[in-house]
Amino acid sequence: MEAVVVPATAPVATIPRVTFAGLRQALGDCVLAVSFLLAMLPAARALAFTLAGAANTVWLVGAAIMAVMSFARFAPRTSAVNWRTLAATGGMLILPGFMRPTAMSAGALATTGLIFELFGVVLTQVARVYMGRSFGILPANRGIVSKGPFRSVRHPIYFGWLILSLGYAMSFASERNIFLIAMTLPFMVWRIGLEEVHLSADPEYLQYMKQVRYRLWPGVL
Repeated sequence: MEAVVVPATAPVATIPRVTFAGLRQALGDCVLAVSFLLAMLPAARALAFTLAGAANTVWLVGAAIMAVMSFARFAPRTSAVNWRTLAATGGMLILPGFMRPTAMSAGALATTGLIFELFGVVLTQVARVYMGRSFGILPANRGIVSKGPFRSVRHPIYFGWLILSLGYAMSFASERNIFLIAMTLPFMVWRIGLEEVHLSADPEYLQYMKQVRYRLWPGVL
């Protein structure tokens, strides 16, 4: 008797389902990316082969990298999306974007401002590498990261963003820019507090908080 060969059934392609959680994640990625792109506008208007141009270029590169990486994030295990987290996050990100490249500072202040910007970009991106796809802006638990810059402060990306913004305000010192930086810090501290309340539900984060004392600025805050 001859064996009957039954042809293998071709695998049926499955179409990924569109879910509310997926749409919310995609929308969050887009909003985050747009916020960083908007922050590039002040610097994009004043590029030149000068110290001022270098300060603007550093700002542009930092904001552009953050915008691109906004689309490569893990979906959160848990998240906190409410008017407080939206307001705190919005203030922290949007206010620096209203700074303007006015008359370039001179001497030591201009040089120090550029150094701050470079340090802020480097710190932010090194912290991003360690965080990987766990990066996020609204309070969420995408996994606890405790290596690299996270051994010194619990929020090195925000620290780098603050230093970058402060450096830009030093490079283009004006009442407007200084006021915006002064207004940004309370929103950042508020945002960090909301995130830590949310993450404190994770025992791993509670242990991390005991190991790393400072939230934002080593030895200060």
